[in-house]
Amino acid sequence: MASLEARALAIVGDSAGALAALSDAERSREAISGRDEILGVFDFPAAKQFAYAGTTLLAVGGQEHVHRAIVSAETAIRLYRSADGDDQSVGDLFAAHLDLASGHLLLGDLEGTEEMLGFVLQSPPERMSASIVRRLTVLGRELEGPQYGGAAQAVHLRERLQHTAVRASLPAAHPPELPT
Repeated sequence: MASLEARALAIVGDSAGALAALSDAERSREAISGRDEILGVFDFPAAKQFAYAGTTLLAVGGQEHVHRAIVSAETAIRLYRSADGDDQSVGDLFAAHLDLASGHLLLGDLEGTEEMLGFVLQSPPERMSASIVRRLTVLGRELEGPQYGGAAQAVHLRERLQHTAVRASLPAAHPPELPT
């Protein structure tokens, strides 16, 4: 649960606490590594830990942390893609791709940003949660920054993000479940 704590602390601006919680999460993972225990509902897959670490490190900020966030997000994606169906989290996979894109954006790499968003932008909108839609919207706003000076690539990417966010927000993307 240290990964959850790290993410929460980073969001409220406690960078030192967030980084300490990330270290705790890594130590905990190492301590249980190799054990044959069945954790059940208490299991926190390594892929999820890396996804949360990426989000945490981006929120902490700074170039070193952005680079670490990119590595964490790439690791999360690799682990989720190689996991069994039951161990995959579409939401965390989307989040890791968005973290990768955000990391590249923070490094000023618009092409890398667009490339990392491919998975999300090509996915069916009904698979996107409200939190993923919020993250798409935030990333789109970041592309409005003065550092991009209205560059055609930034404008085009922002429009694609907005279009995807709108499609995913429509009621048709998330039809109500019928009682069985």
